[in-house]
Amino acid sequence: MGDVQKYHLVSWDQVCSPIPYGGLGVKNLVLFNKALLGKWLWRFGAEESHLWRRVIAAKYRVIWGGWQSMPCRGSHGCGLWKSISLGWGSLLEQIKFSAGRGNRIRFWVDKWCGDTPLKDLFPLLFLCSTNREASIESVMSRSDLSNVRAWNISFVRDFNDWELPVVMSFFTFLQPFLPKSERRDTMIWKLHRSGEFDVSSYYCALQASTRIHFQWKIIWGVKAPRRISFFTWTAARGKILTCDNLMRRGHVLAGWCCMCKKHWETGDHLLLPCEVAAPLWSFVFTMFGIQWVLPAKVLDMLSGWHNWFGRHSSAVWNLAPLCVMWSLWQERNRRIFEDL
Repeated sequence: MGDVQKYHLVSWDQVCSPIPYGGLGVKNLVLFNKALLGKWLWRFGAEESHLWRRVIAAKYRVIWGGWQSMPCRGSHGCGLWKSISLGWGSLLEQIKFSAGRGNRIRFWVDKWCGDTPLKDLFPLLFLCSTNREASIESVMSRSDLSNVRAWNISFVRDFNDWELPVVMSFFTFLQPFLPKSERRDTMIWKLHRSGEFDVSSYYCALQASTRIHFQWKIIWGVKAPRRISFFTWTAARGKILTCDNLMRRGHVLAGWCCMCKKHWETGDHLLLPCEVAAPLWSFVFTMFGIQWVLPAKVLDMLSGWHNWFGRHSSAVWNLAPLCVMWSLWQERNRRIFEDL
């Protein structure tokens, strides 16, 4: 038994993807650890007066604004904060700022009036500004009598007539974002309704690059044994051990389908258009009184199958493709391993 060769059918990244995106929902410990450490980076920017934050700031110093520490360089000292601080780049993508006094937020560079910095929204004006690193506080003025704030942004030159529409749209865009109070500047977590950092939402964001929507309910939402659901999930991924996949792993095989003995054996062929499989699908369609042309791929077939007769009348219909494909797979294995 110890000599039996096992295969990893699906990559670990796909296994760790959420179920709605075609995975099994297993936690990716590397990404989850990064999400947990992101909590400390968030707290460093938010808990300015806390003792632990002041100790880190005294040791490593802080970047302008005080939201993050300076990059940790050199081999001396404890490496714990050095490792944590490496995650600031990805965390910053999910943060925007809420301006109060405006003394900790950069007017052109930081995201405080939407999800895009002003330097990207108005590149011409950014290039013409006298101070590209200016804080929000430094580009505001206030009346001595009324204590009303107003924008006071200076540029290195006067604008040409054809540039004036851009200038007008710039100040029109800015007007609703003029800070009205003297409260302190704060961070806002874009991924949660409350605006507070949330580990779960950050973990999902770290996974987002691999997400493709997947018709998961037809596999995991039906009343089928988990073994059959797992087989269907593997087949939809094109990873069951048919001849094509075995040959990719170095096995020398004839490669033809043992059911019809006419075509190259792939998962999609075996379970859908094979001459042995086609009559089974026709029988299922006849039982339900419908006519349907099967797609060429298992994933496409499952995507169009779910709840054909409505949400409350499709329980047996939703179960049918899992039963048919599992029966075909069992028959294929009997013919190969029992020489039937």
